[in-house]
Amino acid sequence: MSSTVPIDEEKNIDQTDVNVLDIPSTELSQDKLETYDVAAAFLAGIAKRPDAAELLAPWTPEEEKALKRKIDCIVMPLLWLANLMSGTDKVLLGTAVTFGLRTDLKLVGQQYSWANSAIYFSCILFVFPQSFIFQKFSIGKTIGVNVFMYGITTFGTSAVKNFAGLIVCRLLLGVFEGAGHSATGMVISMWWKTSEQPWRTGIMFSTLSSVVNGLLSYALQFYDPGPIARWRLLFVIMGCVSVCVGIANYIFIPGNPAQAWWLNDRQKVIAIRRVAVNQTGVMNHKVKWSQVKEALLDVQTWLIFVINVSLNIPNGGLIGFNSLIVQSLGYSVKEVTLLAIPTGVISWLSSLFFARLATKTRQPLLCVTAAVLICLTGTIMLKQIPRSNKGGSLASLFIMYVYWAPYIIMGSSILYHNIGGTSKKIAVYGISYWGYCVGNLIGPQTFRANEAPLYKSAIMSMLIFYCLSILFIAIYGLVCWQSNKKKEKQEEEWRATRQEGDVAEEWKDLTDKENPLFRYSY
Repeated sequence: MSSTVPIDEEKNIDQTDVNVLDIPSTELSQDKLETYDVAAAFLAGIAKRPDAAELLAPWTPEEEKALKRKIDCIVMPLLWLANLMSGTDKVLLGTAVTFGLRTDLKLVGQQYSWANSAIYFSCILFVFPQSFIFQKFSIGKTIGVNVFMYGITTFGTSAVKNFAGLIVCRLLLGVFEGAGHSATGMVISMWWKTSEQPWRTGIMFSTLSSVVNGLLSYALQFYDPGPIARWRLLFVIMGCVSVCVGIANYIFIPGNPAQAWWLNDRQKVIAIRRVAVNQTGVMNHKVKWSQVKEALLDVQTWLIFVINVSLNIPNGGLIGFNSLIVQSLGYSVKEVTLLAIPTGVISWLSSLFFARLATKTRQPLLCVTAAVLICLTGTIMLKQIPRSNKGGSLASLFIMYVYWAPYIIMGSSILYHNIGGTSKKIAVYGISYWGYCVGNLIGPQTFRANEAPLYKSAIMSMLIFYCLSILFIAIYGLVCWQSNKKKEKQEEEWRATRQEGDVAEEWKDLTDKENPLFRYSY
């Protein structure tokens, strides 16, 4: 299955030139502009300036390359670090347990499983309040504050004395990490074209947290525990790093391209107009409840939700229990920490490979399915290979870490591309993240303490949900195909009734359903 591109990039740029800049002044009133994308207000303001002709002149390929390089060197590393800290703070618990956390805090039964799951309860509760904040205020500052606060929370985890304290810290961590995925998605969609998004999404949502965690944990093997235990020092170090990353995000990531203090006016114009091809807009600070309602009633929203649930149940279990499974194969604590490093590299490289493949082939859902089948193969191997075969069991686990590739493609090539309208994007991104949280919430609970080290229930649940995800992906593709057929008729009607001198569709803050030029990727 492949996506259709309704109009080429040059046509979008020409349309933006005419429809945003040559509209009647009545369309540029404050009331009107509040309903449009921030890009419409910015470009209208530029058009009134004495140097408008110079600022709005067609840009050269060299100008665009220089701008894109600047964006890649500022926005991308900061978002990568923010998400890296978020991932590292979450997976620290899996390493801390090998350093004696479970013994020191006297955790029994399923308490460790609940400690892994707790973060996702607060993520689910706070993703929409947090999303409302970053729509109303500067998204860059919101990200910065959240990263700073989950650094403080990670630092505080080093001082917990019992299960209750651990649960409180994990819940607080979820409060501040809840909107991270949605906020990153909004930033990606406003800075890069859809053709540029998959690879960059793979970079920014890297799983190198396992590498950072593994290297730091290995280094701590040489620390002779004194007044502070190894696992407590682990939380102290990563908490401090997260605080620094939060401050950098607050300073350098703007609310939108028009507010970037490190771009000149010419670069701001290019940054905004070059993403017109996306047909998904930049940002609108007005909450439109009609768009939220559309998101809730859209079958595609809930298909994305169930796909994310089914893809992330295995993820949730692997994050919390990989160390214990590897340790059960007879490896020492030092070896377990080192063997956590390849898992992050495999996840990250597989996501970059499949993201690139999805862009080149323009068959994102087939690429998602292929990646899921690889994960399914690894799960079957882990189920069938006896634990006495250390090499085979370890190889099976490594293969299963391709799990990140389907999630990245669903985000970069599907989710970010297939949703228009700021309020609808925030709603769908939030519901999508709910799916991620629910999957990660259920995953650790499938690992029953009394089933160690084989964890038969967990392995069986992985097999079932990977198969279900393939079914849901196929249904989603069929829905997108049918929707694009309806879009062709909608575009014909729009062209027949279109009025000259109207604001371009891409800057009206329209949803994907409302925009006649929109096409779904599948």
